Amino acid sequence: MNLIWLKQQPKLLYTLAALFGIGALFFGAVHIPKGVPEEKVEVTQNLSSESVPEPAQTVPKKTMHTVKEGETLSTIAEQYGIDVDTLEGANPDLNVDIHPGDQLVILPQKGALHTAGTGDTLWWIANAYHVEVAAILQANGKVNEDLSIGESLFIPGGKKPKETERLLARAETTVSRSSGNRFSWPTEGELTSGFGHRWGRNHDGIDLANDIGTPVRAARSGRVSYAGWSSGYGRVVMIEHEQGYTTVYGHLNESFVSQGQYVKVGQRIAAMGNTGYSTGPHLHFEVRKNGTPINPYSVLP
Repeated sequence: MNLIWLKQQPKLLYTLAALFGIGALFFGAVHIPKGVPEEKVEVTQNLSSESVPEPAQTVPKKTMHTVKEGETLSTIAEQYGIDVDTLEGANPDLNVDIHPGDQLVILPQKGALHTAGTGDTLWWIANAYHVEVAAILQANGKVNEDLSIGESLFIPGGKKPKETERLLARAETTVSRSSGNRFSWPTEGELTSGFGHRWGRNHDGIDLANDIGTPVRAARSGRVSYAGWSSGYGRVVMIEHEQGYTTVYGHLNESFVSQGQYVKVGQRIAAMGNTGYSTGPHLHFEVRKNGTPINPYSVLP
């Protein structure tokens, strides 16, 4: 091409320059986004990692309140956004007649404190306070149901059991689920009949003979599913336990528990008798697994 002739054509030069400029912008625009997605992904990842919250602390923080002149349980509870039941649940020795200078434990939310005693299981505690086992585990930052004597547990939303349910006998076993499926002997007496075939039919439990009135105790913590009269059993108490177990106490002279009541292992629930189809004063004791009678010796110490 003749360069002299090209220089003499200004309009053509402007046109070529414009075309080259547009082309440069076009190719530049095409290449610019190559690095953009990486930058955006990096920013998004940074924001995502920074926005992840720290795990919430579920273990409640207790505080202490010093009673002041003119305060009542109601005004103190209102001050902390809880109720009087929660105050009582956190302070088992609390007296309604409080005095200036008294120290009260204040829980961060409605609930109660429970100190694990001998024979306690988390299942029994949860049922006694009418809450779920999972809620107690979460509220106390526990990863399993193991308990130790004297361990303090916060029961979220729980209310202190009635006094009749709190005055329970202590067992001789330590507080631990490591004992597995072991039960305690329900009474003292002479074994007069074992588990198995007897008199042409199956004997679903064992018989322990002693004097009328001999204490009969819960072989394991649980809930009384029935307390009353049942034909051949005479006066009987039935208790539901965790893991599908049920215990039956028959031929009783009298019972000291009622249906729906929660009892602790070793608690006195009845007195030995001679009611129903009985040949003399004794306790007929059964253990059932998912409704089927099993040999009590398989779970007794």
